[in-house]
Amino acid sequence: MAKKNMKREIMIDMNQFIVTYAATLLDPSENLSQQIYDAAKSDITGMDKLFNDNGFGRKNKFFNIGEGFLRDYKGLDADQAKPQAEQLAKDAIDYLGKNVNFFETWRTD
Repeated sequence: MAKKNMKREIMIDMNQFIVTYAATLLDPSENLSQQIYDAAKSDITGMDKLFNDNGFGRKNKFFNIGEGFLRDYKGLDADQAKPQAEQLAKDAIDYLGKNVNFFETWRTD
């Protein structure tokens, strides 16, 4: 699979995990994808306040998925993966914002 497609696929996975997690904490009748994007678009730690979970969701249901991909796929150690994972998380939030309807349809179908 091409590198660009791999990045897109991992961003989709990251967003699907965080949207699914959000449905366990927030009102599932609301547009959770939009809420996550709005909370995290300027700083991904905004998810912590949205979920009121001390960063559990952001770290374990979002960030660590991307970091694990980078470590496995690119063979990076933790120190090498961290800054790339931070950029990947920002890119994934941007992708979520551009595809809110896709993720809401995926979540509710």
